[in-house]
Amino acid sequence: MYPIYYFIAIVVSLIALVGTLYVARDMIKKEKEDSSSEEELASLKKEGKSSSITTLTTIYTITFIIAIVLIWIFIF
Repeated sequence: MYPIYYFIAIVVSLIALVGTLYVARDMIKKEKEDSSSEEELASLKKEGKSSSITTLTTIYTITFIIAIVLIWIFIF
């Protein structure tokens, strides 16, 4: 039974890693496009709630919750 939980934990961690790499690649692409500080400031104001920090927070919150559930399953 424990190998199933290990597999789930590994898959969730890999999904979080892929999501993080996707967001980082997107951030790098946006940084290359923005050339001046005024454009960068305007893009930060425009992004608002759709920023990459929100996306990363969501990814790691889901991963943390699943990790807590798996730890709870192992203990009880």
